[in-house]
Amino acid sequence: MRHKSMCKAMAAVLTAAMLFQMGPADSTQAAAKVKLSKKSIVMVEKKSKTVKVTGVKKAKIKKVKWSTSNKKVAVAKASGKTAVKVIAKKEGNAKVTGKFTLKGVKKVQKVTLKVKVTAKKTENTQENPSSTASAAPGTSSTPGASVSPATQTPGASANPDEFVPVLFKSATFENGTDDFVSRGSSKVSQADNGYDGKCLYVTGRSDAWNGAAIDVTNTIVPGATYHVSAYIKQMSGETVEVKCSAQTGSEFPAIATEKEAPSDTWVKLEGDIEIATSFSDYLIYFEVPGSKTADFYLDSVVITQTSKGKDVVDPNTLPSIYDTYKDIFQYMGTCANYYGYGAKKDQLRKEDTINFIKKQFNSITLENEMKPDTVLGGYQKKLIDVEDAKALGYVIPEGYPEDEVPQLNLDIVDQTLEFCAENDIKMRAHTLMWHQQTPSWFFAENYSGSGATTPEIMDARLEFFVRTVMNHVMDKEVDLTGKAGTLVYAWDVTNEYVHRTNEPTSPSWMDVYGDMDLEPTYVKKAFEFAYEELEKRNLQDQVTLFYNDYDEYDCTDKIIELVEFINKDKKICGGIGMQSHLTGNENPTIERYAETLDKFLATGLEIQVTELDAEVESNDLEDQAAYMKAIMETIVTKHLNRDKTVNPKGITGVTIWGLFDSCSWRSNIPLLFGSGINDPKPSFYAFLEAAKAK
Repeated sequence: MRHKSMCKAMAAVLTAAMLFQMGPADSTQAAAKVKLSKKSIVMVEKKSKTVKVTGVKKAKIKKVKWSTSNKKVAVAKASGKTAVKVIAKKEGNAKVTGKFTLKGVKKVQKVTLKVKVTAKKTENTQENPSSTASAAPGTSSTPGASVSPATQTPGASANPDEFVPVLFKSATFENGTDDFVSRGSSKVSQADNGYDGKCLYVTGRSDAWNGAAIDVTNTIVPGATYHVSAYIKQMSGETVEVKCSAQTGSEFPAIATEKEAPSDTWVKLEGDIEIATSFSDYLIYFEVPGSKTADFYLDSVVITQTSKGKDVVDPNTLPSIYDTYKDIFQYMGTCANYYGYGAKKDQLRKEDTINFIKKQFNSITLENEMKPDTVLGGYQKKLIDVEDAKALGYVIPEGYPEDEVPQLNLDIVDQTLEFCAENDIKMRAHTLMWHQQTPSWFFAENYSGSGATTPEIMDARLEFFVRTVMNHVMDKEVDLTGKAGTLVYAWDVTNEYVHRTNEPTSPSWMDVYGDMDLEPTYVKKAFEFAYEELEKRNLQDQVTLFYNDYDEYDCTDKIIELVEFINKDKKICGGIGMQSHLTGNENPTIERYAETLDKFLATGLEIQVTELDAEVESNDLEDQAAYMKAIMETIVTKHLNRDKTVNPKGITGVTIWGLFDSCSWRSNIPLLFGSGINDPKPSFYAFLEAAKAK
């Protein structure tokens, strides 16, 4: 992926964030104890909720079995090994039990989840929240009831164009925490002596922002306005500020504030907020900014939708990109993030996003989490003795000239491979070698961070890195599926060499080897090391090694010359990756893009569109749809009408570089979805229509 001037700073932030999220490597596994993220839940008939399993790593779980005490009320289905999906059937109570068999542990561990299912409201009985917001607390609605955007039904109105307010959430805490969770170090629990009946008790705070939050990401309507009211009682012993706010990405808009709330006194917070039209995460939370440590109580939270907002679509009802193209291309993929940040956060860990990816694609590429900067630890450099590295299974070249090697961090890669195995998704491995997002100390003398090392030492480091990463991945495939080469079907060995002068890490490859123009011996060596690892497992005809680059229509001949140099003695680079970060209709024109495809197909190498996105200067959705359709029609026709005697495989895959615009690295409207997976744009339907091209 192409980066601008901020790429180095972003790389550091990404690495630090991911290391923070991953936490200690194995400290929890030794004392594994199965827990649930919630002890009890309240649900509405015909709805479902997923509760996560905590306290134990997935790899530690050998077997899990879920059961329910009352099948007429709730059904429990496994959602992988680390979650259970509870489906509410009828009003009543049930207990869901999970029995876990852990590797190396004889005793079966058991967890229990209490489930209360409440009756589903009908349109005729739904109350008008504009009046209930000020009614007696605890009397306005069913506790814990949430209404998703796809099923909301506004109350009757004489004017069909007039929006009638809809009750979104009423939390009285009579039956638990009503989906509220801790924020920061705080702990939340049900307590007596609320404003009306029971309430939520928030304790254990260590900073002003710690408090209680409810995640409404998947249910709140983008662009709509909501009215929030609640009662809060802080226990600081002084008169201090209390507050209700929202959190979306890095923004924290205030909803309601009481600057002078007396201690040990119920105070009403009330305010309105307009939801952004595009977001990846959304929390509504309560806090006591006037005290870092004060406990507080919360009761009678009523959230009411007061304007229509943006129309959203149930992603489960959309046609499938993969199904549409499966008879044309072998792989239809997207880039995704296992941990990520902001709009990219937890894309391979959230159930709704996982289901979306499984329906729309059969391939993923990690956006940043397999790049050298992440695998080498970025600024968190850790060196280990060569003998210790060998014990970890690292491949140390014969005659390796140094006493130490970097410790590699492949946890995210492992977890992503597990995701792929569990969800029948394939993976493009991106990338082994790049002049960006690689820590400068990797090129330095004695890994010191300054002064480039020698070409001979760098050759050994490159060989260690390529062979170790590839072996690790293939060994993991064996563990997960019984055979290597079953999950990763393509490796981007070298990324963007033709653009090597575009803001390289300093020092970088050219500081060690000099500028070798289009005959870089070290790039060829990287392909040789990678190909030899495939040969050892007889995978050279099954897994393809790619050279990947951007603005390929501006440097087509240079890319071909580079690949011919790599393959001069033996065909080891089997494919060309066309990133295709496009800005139409002039960069490139459809004609120039078509000419590039013709030239690449004429090499006989496998071709993949690896990072497709398309902006248009007008930022008009219809213009973008037309350009995206024209590009895809070109890709389809060039593949189907190629000379198969010259290029038997042709174009084997297309990867879209992101799920939706708000998580894209580009700033305008480059993708097929807008604010989220429930916001298909005209370009989504145009993309599907392009499959009809011949």
